[in-house]
Amino acid sequence: MSIQNSALRHISYRTVSWIAIASGAIGVVATGFLIAYLVLRSTNPDQGVLMGRLHDVGVSIQTLLMIPVVIALHKRSNQLDLVMSKTRLIIGIGSLTCSAFFLLLGLTQVIADVLYMFPQGIFGAWLVVFCLRNKGVLSVGLSWFGILVGFGLAFVGLFPLEYALFVDPIILKIPAADPETIEKIPIDATNRIVHQVLFIGSPMGVLTLPFWTLLLGRWLHRTI
Repeated sequence: MSIQNSALRHISYRTVSWIAIASGAIGVVATGFLIAYLVLRSTNPDQGVLMGRLHDVGVSIQTLLMIPVVIALHKRSNQLDLVMSKTRLIIGIGSLTCSAFFLLLGLTQVIADVLYMFPQGIFGAWLVVFCLRNKGVLSVGLSWFGILVGFGLAFVGLFPLEYALFVDPIILKIPAADPETIEKIPIDATNRIVHQVLFIGSPMGVLTLPFWTLLLGRWLHRTI
């Protein structure tokens, strides 16, 4: 029986490793769509919008694929007696689920397309706590890389909150405000500072998350 359970655990982790790799690969592709959106939005708005929507779809899939990875990390920490509480597990899964759901709502313009960053930031904070308190679960390199990624995502997650509080609460409007209205908001000093936080967090967390996930999948595949 113990041999069967060990085999089942091995198959489970092996499957999760491929899911993590798939999540990372989709995240890399989604990042490419984001870069294309930033390049095209001023010269070819229609193509820019398409790239932005493809990015949102890609990130929603990337995010949903992270859920079984979080569950596997919870299982792994419990096996090593580095117990992760069910509350922390729920926060990890819930933040990922909300991120994907908010992305889909943004695609249909029910809410502003940046609001998904808030639950994404909560996941970033979750990742920092996990890597700090469960260092034996992952390799040292993956743990420190995960802390960097988590802090970056947390910075990005502050953007919608800061924008609503200090710039304009229009991004909380349901249904979402049209782009023309958003463009009329003045770019004052506060607006620039809020965007600077976003620009700092994006390279730290958004651009690096897919690569951390790829490395995590590779590590799971080789180690467990």
